[in-house]
Amino acid sequence: MFKTFFLSELKYTLRQPMVYIFMLILGLMEFFATVSDNVQIGGAIGNVYRNSPYTLTIHITVFSIFSLLMAAAFFNNAALRDHNNEFNEILFTTPLSKPGYYFGRFFGALFISTLPLVGVFIGMLLGTYLNSIFNWIDLERFGPFYLKTFVNNYLLFILPNMFLAGTIIFAMANKWKSTVISFVGALVIIVAYIIAGSFASDVDNESIAALTDTFGIRTYSIETKYFTPVEKNTISPSFSGLLLYNRLIWIGVGLVVLLGSYFSFSFRQKNKKVKKEKENTSRSETTYIIPELNPAFNGATNWQQFKSFFYTNFLSIIKSVTFKILFLFCVIILVADLSGGFEYFGLQSYPVTYKLIDSIKDNTDIFIIIIVVFFSGELIWRDRDNKINEVIDATAHTSFISMAAKTLSLVSIATILNIFFIAIGVIYQLLKGYTRIELDVYLLDFFYDNLPLFFIFGAVTILVQVLSSNKYIGYFIAVLILLVWEIILGILDINSNMLDVAGGPSVFYSDMNGFGPGVKGALWFNLYWALLGILALLIAGALWNRGSKSSLISRIKTARQEVPKSYRGVIIIATVAWLGVAGFVYYNSQVLNTYRTGDTLEQLSADYEKKYGKYKNVSSPKITEAKYYIDIFPDERNIHVKAELEITNATDKPMDSVHVYNQNEWDTKLVIPNAKPVYKDSTYLFTIYKLSPALQPGDTIKIDIDNKYTTKGFKNGRGNTTIVNNGTFFNNGSMLPTFGYNEGYEINDKNTRKKYDLPEKKRMPDLTPGVTDLHMGNYIFQKQGDFIDVETIISTSNSQTAIAPGSLQKKWEDNGRNYFHYKTDTPSLNFYSFMSAEYEIATRNWNGIDIEIYHDKKHAVNIEMMLDAVQRSLKYFTENFGPYYHKQARIIEFPRYSNFAQAFPGTMPYAESFGFIINLEDETENNVIDAVIAHEMGHQWWAHQVIGAYMQGSTMLSESFSEYSSLMTLKSITENPMKMREFLKYNHDRYLRGRSGERLKELPLYKVENQGYIHYGKGSVILYALQDYIGEENVNTAMKNFLEEYRYRNTPYPSTHDFLRHLEPQVPDSLKYLIKDWFKEITLYDNRLKDATYKKLDNGKYEVKLDIESYKIKSDSLGNETRITMDDWVDVGFFMDSEEEELYETQRLKFNKEKSSLTIELDSLPVKAAIDPRHILIDRVYKDNIKSISLEE
Repeated sequence: MFKTFFLSELKYTLRQPMVYIFMLILGLMEFFATVSDNVQIGGAIGNVYRNSPYTLTIHITVFSIFSLLMAAAFFNNAALRDHNNEFNEILFTTPLSKPGYYFGRFFGALFISTLPLVGVFIGMLLGTYLNSIFNWIDLERFGPFYLKTFVNNYLLFILPNMFLAGTIIFAMANKWKSTVISFVGALVIIVAYIIAGSFASDVDNESIAALTDTFGIRTYSIETKYFTPVEKNTISPSFSGLLLYNRLIWIGVGLVVLLGSYFSFSFRQKNKKVKKEKENTSRSETTYIIPELNPAFNGATNWQQFKSFFYTNFLSIIKSVTFKILFLFCVIILVADLSGGFEYFGLQSYPVTYKLIDSIKDNTDIFIIIIVVFFSGELIWRDRDNKINEVIDATAHTSFISMAAKTLSLVSIATILNIFFIAIGVIYQLLKGYTRIELDVYLLDFFYDNLPLFFIFGAVTILVQVLSSNKYIGYFIAVLILLVWEIILGILDINSNMLDVAGGPSVFYSDMNGFGPGVKGALWFNLYWALLGILALLIAGALWNRGSKSSLISRIKTARQEVPKSYRGVIIIATVAWLGVAGFVYYNSQVLNTYRTGDTLEQLSADYEKKYGKYKNVSSPKITEAKYYIDIFPDERNIHVKAELEITNATDKPMDSVHVYNQNEWDTKLVIPNAKPVYKDSTYLFTIYKLSPALQPGDTIKIDIDNKYTTKGFKNGRGNTTIVNNGTFFNNGSMLPTFGYNEGYEINDKNTRKKYDLPEKKRMPDLTPGVTDLHMGNYIFQKQGDFIDVETIISTSNSQTAIAPGSLQKKWEDNGRNYFHYKTDTPSLNFYSFMSAEYEIATRNWNGIDIEIYHDKKHAVNIEMMLDAVQRSLKYFTENFGPYYHKQARIIEFPRYSNFAQAFPGTMPYAESFGFIINLEDETENNVIDAVIAHEMGHQWWAHQVIGAYMQGSTMLSESFSEYSSLMTLKSITENPMKMREFLKYNHDRYLRGRSGERLKELPLYKVENQGYIHYGKGSVILYALQDYIGEENVNTAMKNFLEEYRYRNTPYPSTHDFLRHLEPQVPDSLKYLIKDWFKEITLYDNRLKDATYKKLDNGKYEVKLDIESYKIKSDSLGNETRITMDDWVDVGFFMDSEEEELYETQRLKFNKEKSSLTIELDSLPVKAAIDPRHILIDRVYKDNIKSISLEE
């Protein structure tokens, strides 16, 4: 019997086009993701092949989410087909086998539901094969295709995911006999997946996130997070580890659901309860008075009809079980997300309003869109489904009134839901003790962003449903428009918001600058789309299928004859208004402001290099002094810069020309004495000036620059966020022309370079010993400028404070504007910022240095702690590395359009969302803000006193040194050394994850090529471990001696060879191997504590025996790893608590065998033993380094 129903399910479904359509859609999407860079799903990054096992697995797991709706259709059909055909009452009276029928239908649907995902495999296979013929993408980006990978994916992801989804959907369909409920069952799985994701924000919760992930996507990501590119290209997902446990758990959940639904299923149909009414046998006569009707069809009538339609539609949604379930999902997901707070490196942010807005939108928008799309179909088809459409349509009303009422009911539901979620957000803020409630911000954000989105989606989907001959076809088309259209735009490389449904400049709130520069554009784009939505409703009203069912063609013919002139007039007016707004939006976003696609920008960059790359080695003058006159106009968002620059010929040959590259969107006038332009390219803003006479070696001239930035209209995107009403922040590199060929305009990605037939490009020149031409420039500005004197007179509006590099010499007011005169106290790196905002200023003096925090008045809570952090940094750095040469150390807040902190000479801009809103009340927690402040303060020594030459390794001398300085500052104030392990843990993770996504090649630390995961993550861990091995004083002495040799030296700039020259004398001979292993090679460790036992000795002490496996791993640049036997000193330690916070004893022992046993005698019995207990070695799997100690048997 099972075989009969299983095969009948297959035969029935395989005769339907749906399964093939779904397979084709997924196959085409995967095909384009395989052969086109414009379709990005994930996985194939850098050195990872387009068809690697890792890429295929990522794609299959991602597509398995989208396949849930497909699965819902198959399982729903299997469960309800007999019921919907009213064949069940006949079929269930026959002698059926319940297991055969139930499980036959289920497993037939299960097999069918997996077939669309086979399309992913076919799409990648076909893409791999056809690309080998047509060479759409460089063949080097493809590797061997493993059938095993798909088989493992089928067994690990496709089958289990469809099984779990199927059990829930099949059970709900059989229970409630509703197609809608079946699709809701699919959402249950998605909700569980989203909630599981709330555990994945911290590395400590990764195991929980891995096991609770219903799809296994995060599980696989966690299991492979440290995979090298080579491993991603060769290793298929395996039946082991957390992934195996996850799959078994959720298959088990599916089995429980399946068996539970099976036992609750019955062939017996429940009797419908019929209410008996007492028969009335008496006769009565009633006299009816027929009222006199005086129908009036006017504006008042239309209004009453509109209200009636609106209330009916609104209440039908509110009372719907589907709505209630979706609403409940929204609440559960939002509350689950808020329960985790707003974590930042183990700390919590205060629940400021924009954090709550982001959470509400991230967790509920998709469900509200589902509600709008789903109920657009329900409202359009409800009367026809209930077979009362002809009655309703016969009433005297215009179809547009009905359409408008339906749309308003949808928008009203969306609005009420958002208000409810806002209320949850406000309650959350109050429960957390946060009382700065900004209801206006909540509501304005909804008005700017969500309200237009919901209206437009509602109008478009209503029109689609009106034009469709079937509700479910309408849903399918709506999904194509709202989702697949995005993919099509991506394939065509179109990013115009005029073509992206409901698109527009992003608007988000900043405490400093309100809703920012995107508001004007957003309002116009919203009007553009709203008018299009109104047009859609007008067309829907004209083509509404009133009365009996008719084809679209016949409705169009009828509309031509019956739509009144007044209605046509309204359509014409709406069309003209829409076209007018469209023209205005186009003029602003693509004429006044530059609009370019990604492909266009790539082509421009490629052409620039091909055309002007020949000038790469042409010498350019160097800036040796700078004086600025800057006027900032915050209200207009305009800037006027006048600059007087002294430039020098620092070469040994005469310079007869100057090549100048102007900044985009700036109107630049440049005056160079005795020079005239002989070549000008307006496309690339490139000009060649001929010097007559030539500038001789060592000679200087002064040039004048007049530069203006004027905000024009609005852009297709958010707009310029560096020049804003409150919180302007720009640097000299973004406002001044640059001299010489601009390498920053070149394409860096190796695959894109091949696409345009460009030669291979190095990220940085090779590390070279001695003194070469490369040592004549630093890695930030190369040969554009060294350490120079800077003077600035800067003005802004009368309510704002302007900041420039150096000490404030004078402040005055003139003509309603504030003026400030700044001058650097010491020659500074030619890299500095200018800022303006309404600031509160907190100050403190330490040893003659003014510590200043410029902040928004709303963000005063952490100011004292930030002042303390700056002071601690100054104390540690001056004591260990040398003097601080500026008279002030400023932290300056800027709006959250970017989330970073940055160091300029004596000034350090910090984003408002970075440190100003972090809750630092619990001093026992890791103070990551202290760490960030210490890092940026470290740059005042490492980058702004000494900076590396333009070659490999230079960022080690700035970023790694600053991060090490930060760690040592924290260590100096940390009572429990185990707390430092928390900071090291994040840096370990950053390095190991980073090397997993390397785009070119990983390099040893001393040859780092501005790779953040190396110079931040690995560099800080290595330097911290080094001071633990050879002593803090020895490392600091090497750094101090290096600094003293090169402090404020212009040329030649140092390299990592120069630092190692200072370091090597500080390292004892027994540890010299560390320099080779940690700096000059790529070395990792694989230490494993296999067993830890103890026995009590007669003398009252404890003998602990440890069984250890230890390996050292050498890796090449692509991640090919080789194990070698260790001959290293490694720590072995013991914890007195299970939380691993109380380190009892540590011994540094020589590990020189792959497997060994250690016996250690201790005075007290510890709880756990650990190899490298403080986590200072880079071990790929640290969890197997620790083991609880048990009694020896």
